[in-house]
Amino acid sequence: MKKYILVGVDDTPESQLALHWAVEAAEGRRSAVRVVRAYLNELSRWPALGVEGYVPPPMPLDEYQAELDDAVEYARDRLGDHDASGWLAESDPANAILIEAEQAEMVVLGTRSRNKMSAAVLGSVATSVAAKAPCPVVVMRGERRTGSVVVGTDGSPDSDEALAFAFEESARSGNDLIVTHCWHPQIQHAAAIASTHRMLMAWLAESLEPYRAKYPTVTVTASVLEGRTSALLVALSDQASLVVVGSRGRGGVAGLLLGSVSQSLLHHADSPVAIVRRHEIR
Repeated sequence: MKKYILVGVDDTPESQLALHWAVEAAEGRRSAVRVVRAYLNELSRWPALGVEGYVPPPMPLDEYQAELDDAVEYARDRLGDHDASGWLAESDPANAILIEAEQAEMVVLGTRSRNKMSAAVLGSVATSVAAKAPCPVVVMRGERRTGSVVVGTDGSPDSDEALAFAFEESARSGNDLIVTHCWHPQIQHAAAIASTHRMLMAWLAESLEPYRAKYPTVTVTASVLEGRTSALLVALSDQASLVVVGSRGRGGVAGLLLGSVSQSLLHHADSPVAIVRRHEIR
């Protein structure tokens, strides 16, 4: 079966951004696109909701189907009839996405995390999918732009996966790549900060050599920055087309953990965010 990029859609503008990004990525990767439109049928659970006198309104299934059909038609127009498919899922959106993610090479989602209500929705869908999906998850945030791809690395196997994804995405999109290692020096050791910075730059340059050889067309800028990883990457997202991090980093600095750095980016970045999970050997 041909690998596909999985995208979740609904009636929001953000999901349309996710759909367009997913189709463009599929074109560059010669992949198919699988579209999921999921919904929860409250009527099927009533009166288990326990709200006396409340009857859920009927589900607008025709509208959901139309949203799915429009998304699949858009993908087929760009990719061809055999490279786009869809599923109208009567299921919790996160569960539906995770079911289909088992065969996906990437998941793309839209989100609106600009207030408490949308952040709660993000927590139940995008964060859940990013934490559990067996493939990279791209969450659309901010405005689409043509800036650099930014990737954080800490030398762990997880950030190696993020580096590989970022180089591939830079090669596909034609955008420059910024690779950054963040560290937090101790003030009491100020005399050693300069020498440590030079050592880290040398390590970073050496670690990137295999990727530069594999992706010679990618223009790379490597940097070592002082400060909190989450704050620095959020700041870099202001001009980025995509920020990439690993899901379970374990390096000499604070790890790139979903719930810390990844969580912060999912809620505060001004660009799309890619959370890259390390492939498990089975």
